[in-house]
Amino acid sequence: MAGKKKLLALLPIALLFLSSTGLAAQLKNSQLNLYGQQYENTLVLITPSNKNLLNAIIPAFQKYAKEKLGVDVKVQLIQVGSPEAMNRIIAWGGKPDADIFFGGDLIYHWKVKAQGLLERYKPNSPYYDRLPSVFMGFPLKDPDEMWHPKLWWGHGPMYNLEVLNKFGLQPPKTWEELLDPKWKDLIVMCTPSRSSSTFINVAVIMQREGLDKGWAFWRQLAANVGTFVQRSADVVELVQKGEYAVGFTYSQGAIFAKAQGYPVGMYMDPTGFIVSGVSLLKGAPHPNIAKAFLDWWYTPDAQQAALSAGGIPVLPDVKIDGPPGSPAAILKEFLGGKDTIYDYLQSFKNVQFYNFTFAESIYNQVAKEFDDTIVAKHNELKDAWATILDAKTKVAGVPQAEAKLQEAIQLFNKGNYAQAKSIALEAVNIAAAAPKGPSATDIALYIVIAIVIVGAAYYVYSQRKKKSQKQ
Repeated sequence: MAGKKKLLALLPIALLFLSSTGLAAQLKNSQLNLYGQQYENTLVLITPSNKNLLNAIIPAFQKYAKEKLGVDVKVQLIQVGSPEAMNRIIAWGGKPDADIFFGGDLIYHWKVKAQGLLERYKPNSPYYDRLPSVFMGFPLKDPDEMWHPKLWWGHGPMYNLEVLNKFGLQPPKTWEELLDPKWKDLIVMCTPSRSSSTFINVAVIMQREGLDKGWAFWRQLAANVGTFVQRSADVVELVQKGEYAVGFTYSQGAIFAKAQGYPVGMYMDPTGFIVSGVSLLKGAPHPNIAKAFLDWWYTPDAQQAALSAGGIPVLPDVKIDGPPGSPAAILKEFLGGKDTIYDYLQSFKNVQFYNFTFAESIYNQVAKEFDDTIVAKHNELKDAWATILDAKTKVAGVPQAEAKLQEAIQLFNKGNYAQAKSIALEAVNIAAAAPKGPSATDIALYIVIAIVIVGAAYYVYSQRKKKSQKQ
C-alpha cells in the first residue's frame, strides 16, 4: 500500500518529465492557440500571384499567426499560371499538394468547384459579412461558400506622359481614341495568346462590340501598333522607359512603374475590372491554418498589405489611401481620387463588367486568330490600312468611289488585307476618272463674282430710281 502511495506521488513528476520531452514535441507540432484550436505550422498556396503581392502579404500573415494564433507558420508556394494551377488541382483529384488556390480569374475557381474539388467554408470575419454578394450585377460571393473574392484588378491603356507631351497628345480616356492615325507606331502590345491581361483587354472590346465589330476594332487599332512583344511585362517596361506612348496592361504594372518614378498614368477602364478568387481546396493537407488564412484575408490588415503592393481591396471598409508616391496613393490617383473601387465604379453609368464565361468561350478562337491574322500579318495589315486612309481624302465627293472604299474597309475588317488594298486603289482610280466638278477655289470665285454683279445691279437700279423720282 505504501508503495502504491509512493507511485501516485511520483506521477506528477513523471508527467512533468513527459511534458518536457515527447509530449512537448507533439504539442509544438500541433501548435495550440489560446482557444485550444490546433493549427498546422505549414500553409501551401498554389498561386499565379506576382512576387510583389506575395512578398507583402506572406510576412503580414506570418506576423498575425504568431501574435494571434501562437503559430510559427512556414508558407510554401507553388507558383504557376492560372490555367496550370487549375489543371494541377484537377489532376490531384481531391488529394492536393496545396491548401489554397490563391488568385487567378474567377472562371478557374468556378471550374474547380464544378469538379467538386473545393471545400465549403465561410470566412469568420465581420468584414466578409458586410461584403455584398453582388455588386452592380457582378458576383462577389459564391452562394455555396466555396470560392471567395481575393482582390479587384483593373485593365486598360497605360501611357507615358513625357511621350504624349512630345507629340502633343492628351492621355486617352476611351478606347476609340486610339484608332486615330495620330497614334500610329506609338502603341506597344503583347499578344492575347501570351498574356492574360492582354486577353482581358481584347475580350472587353469583343464583349462590348460583338465579335465582328470587335475584330474590326482590333485590326484597325493594330495599324497603330509599333510592335508586338512576347510578355506583358515587356509592355510595362517599354512604356515606362518612353519607347512607346501607350501599352495595354493591368493596374498593378502601371502603379509600380509610377511608384518607381516613371512619368506614367493609366486609363482605368470601368469595363476592364475583374475580381480574382481565393478558395480552400478539398482535402487540403493543412486545413486549419488554411481556414485561419481565409479568416485573416478578410481583415483590414490583410487588405492593407495587398494595397501596399498595388492590389485593389475587395473590402469596402478599406479606404484607398497612403503617403505620396506610395502604391496606394498612386492607385487613388488613377481612380480619380475615389476612396474605394466601389465609389469609382458607381461614378459611371451602365458599366458592363467583364464576362468570364463569354471570355472563356472565345479564348481559343481569339488567341489563334489574333496571332495568325494580326501579329503574323502585321506589316501587310499596316500597309493595307495606310492605303485605305490615303484613299479617303481622294475619293471624297465621288459616290461610286466612296462605296468602293467602304467595300475595301469591310474586307480589311475581316482580315483580307491584300484584297482590301487592291479595292482601295481601285476606288482611287474611280475617283480620278470621275468628271471633275468645280473646285472649292472655283466655287469661292464664283460667289465673289456673283456678289459683285448683284451689287452692281443694285447700284444701277437705285440710281435710276433716284433719277426718276427727281423728274
